[in-house]
Amino acid sequence: MSQANKPTVVIAFIEPGQIQQQVKSALESNSEFELVSESNSAENAAQEVYEAAPDIILVDQQIEGQHSLDLVDELAQRYPEIPIVALLDDDETQKAQNYLHAGTRSFMIKPFTQVSLLSTLQRVRELEGRRAAPQPAEQSSYQGEAGPPQILTVFSPRGGVGCSTIATNLAVALHNQLDVRVLLMEGKMTFGHLGLMLNFRPQNTIADLIPHAGALDNGLVDEVVSHHASGIQLLLSSPDLNVGQGIRPNDLYSVIQAASNAFDIIVIDGGSHLDDNTVTLMDAADRVLLVTTPDLAALHDASRFLQLAQPLGFPPDKVLTVLNRAGMSGGIKIREIEAALHQPLFARVADGDGKVIRSLNRGVPIVIGSSRSAVSKDIVELAKKLSVANPAAAAQSASRFAQLKRNGTKRPAHSQAHNAALKLLRR
Repeated sequence: MSQANKPTVVIAFIEPGQIQQQVKSALESNSEFELVSESNSAENAAQEVYEAAPDIILVDQQIEGQHSLDLVDELAQRYPEIPIVALLDDDETQKAQNYLHAGTRSFMIKPFTQVSLLSTLQRVRELEGRRAAPQPAEQSSYQGEAGPPQILTVFSPRGGVGCSTIATNLAVALHNQLDVRVLLMEGKMTFGHLGLMLNFRPQNTIADLIPHAGALDNGLVDEVVSHHASGIQLLLSSPDLNVGQGIRPNDLYSVIQAASNAFDIIVIDGGSHLDDNTVTLMDAADRVLLVTTPDLAALHDASRFLQLAQPLGFPPDKVLTVLNRAGMSGGIKIREIEAALHQPLFARVADGDGKVIRSLNRGVPIVIGSSRSAVSKDIVELAKKLSVANPAAAAQSASRFAQLKRNGTKRPAHSQAHNAALKLLRR
C-alpha cells in the first residue's frame, strides 16, 4: 500500500470458528485494512486471490482439516509479490521453518490478540513497502557502501556456535575502531546471557521500553540503556521469563527503530531460536551475520536457513556467513564448507583454545582481555570488513569461489557417512 488513505486489502483462508471471528473483528475495526474475502476452502484459492488482488494473504494452519503447506506453496509461486502470513497452532520451530520454506513472509502463533494481529500486518505491510522501494545503486551491496551498516543481527539456527560471543566482541571492536556510539542489544527475550558474559547487572532492561513503544524518543532510550566499561551501551532482556515471553514483534520493532535514532551502530544478539521476534530482528537489520561452526550439524542448519532467506524476502547480500571456531581439530575444511553452503564465507573466527571460555568466565570481552589472540584479531578484522568498503577482498573471495565451482572440490578421504552427509548439504 503506497497511499496513506488507501486501505490494505486482505484475503483470509481460515476455518470457521473463533480465530475466523477474531480476524474479522480485528480487520473490520481498523480503517487501515479491508477484509475483501474469507474462505474455508483451498479448492479455488488461486482464483480467489487473482480476483481480490489483495495486499496480504492470511492462511490458517489447517484448511478443511488438511495442513495448508501445499496451499501456501501454490500461492507463493503464483503470486510471489503478495506477502503471506501464516497462523500456526503452536510455537514449534520446525513447523515455522516449513511454512517459511513454503513462502510465507511471517507467521503468528495462536492464540493471539487482535492488537498483535494488526501490528503484525502493519509490520509486514511496512516491510513490503521498503522492499518495493527502489534502492540507490551504490547501496545495492556491502562492497559499495560508504560506511558500516547501522543494524547488525547475529544469528544461528543452531545453539552453542558462539553468537553471543561474536556479537559482544564485535560491538566492542566496532566501538574501538570507529569511535561511535554502539549499542549491544539482547535479542533473546528469554534465557539471554549477555549480562553474565560481561559481568554486568543492569538496573533497566528492554522491558522498561516496551510500555512506551509507541512514543519512544532519544531521551527515554538513553535513560534505559546501560553504560559498560568497554565503552559500549547495553540493552539487555528482562530476567523475568514471563515478562520476556510477553514481548511482541511490533513492540520489539518499535524499540529497534527508536534505538537506531540514538545510536550509530546496533549489534543484536539474535540467538538461535527462530520465531516471529527473531524474524523481526532480521527484518530490521541491514545485515544478518549467520554464524556456523565447521561441523556437519551446524552446517546443515546454516544451509537450511540460507534456503529460507529468499522466502523471507532478504536480498542476496543481506546474509553474511561467519565461520566460528575455524581450524578446530577435526573440523570440516573451508573449501568443503563453501561448497556445502553454495557461497563463500564472509569471515572466519579462529578456534579459541580455551581463551574464549576464560574470557566468558571472567566477564571480560576477549578483544580486551586477550587482544593478541587469534580470536581477537579475527573479530577485529570482521569489524573492519563491516565498517570499511573492501571491493578487492570481495572480488578475491568471489574469484576463489568461482574457481572452486569450476574445478570441483578435492576432499581428503573421509568416512562414508561423512561424505554422504556432505552430499545432503549440497542439495
